Amino acid sequence: MRIIKQVMFFLLIGITSQASGREELSLTDCLSMAFTRNHQLKAAGLSVQSATAAFHASKSQRLPAVTLSGLYTRIGEITSFSIPMGPGGAKRTLQFGTPNRINADIKVQLPLFTWGRVNNSIALAHTGILLASAQQRQQRISLTARVLQGYYSILLNQEVIRLHEANVERASHHLNVSLTKYKAGLVPRLQTLQAEVQLKNARTQLHDSRKKKKKSLILLGTLIGKPESDIALADTIRYQPVYVDEQSLIQQAVARRSDLETLRLRRQMTQSQIQLAHSGNKPNLFFFSGYNVTNGFDPMEPEKFIDNYNAGIQLTFPVFDGFASNRKVEQTKLEYDALLEQEQEVHELIRLQVCQSVIALQQAAAKIEAQKENIRISQETLKTAERQYRDGLVSSLDVLDAQQMLNQAELLHVQAIFNHIMAKLAICNAVEDFSWFGAEIE
Repeated sequence: MRIIKQVMFFLLIGITSQASGREELSLTDCLSMAFTRNHQLKAAGLSVQSATAAFHASKSQRLPAVTLSGLYTRIGEITSFSIPMGPGGAKRTLQFGTPNRINADIKVQLPLFTWGRVNNSIALAHTGILLASAQQRQQRISLTARVLQGYYSILLNQEVIRLHEANVERASHHLNVSLTKYKAGLVPRLQTLQAEVQLKNARTQLHDSRKKKKKSLILLGTLIGKPESDIALADTIRYQPVYVDEQSLIQQAVARRSDLETLRLRRQMTQSQIQLAHSGNKPNLFFFSGYNVTNGFDPMEPEKFIDNYNAGIQLTFPVFDGFASNRKVEQTKLEYDALLEQEQEVHELIRLQVCQSVIALQQAAAKIEAQKENIRISQETLKTAERQYRDGLVSSLDVLDAQQMLNQAELLHVQAIFNHIMAKLAICNAVEDFSWFGAEIE
């Protein structure tokens, strides 16, 4: 009987948890859902596919172009006449054309020499694939950073709520003690009023922190495609120190940054465009051939099909294009120089981002250690104040001050932990490597 009850109990728990829909999500779960549903990431993937299709289309320039055409014409009236052409004056009818005129034609053209135009356009298309892939990676990095920020914002608010709940409990306990002492005639009414105000303030702060958590849930829910009411995180905010080497981080960022890679690829594309512009007024050599079949040309046998073919070499040499090619070369060279300046700007920005984030990380780590000691002192102060208040040695205001000091130290401690996490996130975002938050996120 006991076993049956236990089975029923666990079944009830399972049904209840399924009905609530609040499965606990890890950071990896949140990232996986965000990567699956994000529209910008999907669009970036389609851009890669489009660039790949353009590359294959560009490669077709190396293959011969074959054109097949056919023409059927129905002629209502055909001119004909008869002349004596046989023995004994027999007449032979000559007909100019046929009522059913058919013409079939096939042409082949193959580029032999284009002054590098074909190769450069193919190289340009291939770089387009790499550029689209780099932009897709940028979208993934940006989405990862936003999910991480939303995830840890919820964990911060959860811890803040827990601290405010503890503060409400302390304030409520102090109010009960004050009311008991007031009823016994040991303290004035002012001290109970002060305790009531402290409790109301604590409850207001708790209410505000719950609203902030809801906003964070809405943000993360938007990113991962779940209602905020269905989100429960399987984690807590905690301090995890890391070792940082500023110069190593800068070098890693320069090697990995997708925006820097994007500029390099755009510069590479501009080089191909310069070569294409140079070939604009250069000669081109093509091989061409054709085969034609038609009827209606032989007056004696107008239905007979006659075929013909041709083959040759075509050379085209632009004589004057109004200096358009030269202007295009000049334009693309200026674009290339502009990309070099942008690339240098990104190098400086990387150094600035890493240096500032490392300083923020160090500041947060130092503040965490300082607030740990402040919490210990505040806890001891509160215990002493509560004990002396019960003994009538201090006023209610001393206890309230001690409670406020402990609550402030706890909040500053958890805020410092969050700042430390955000500094780590800023460094990870700068170097585009999120391994500090789990190897599976890389």
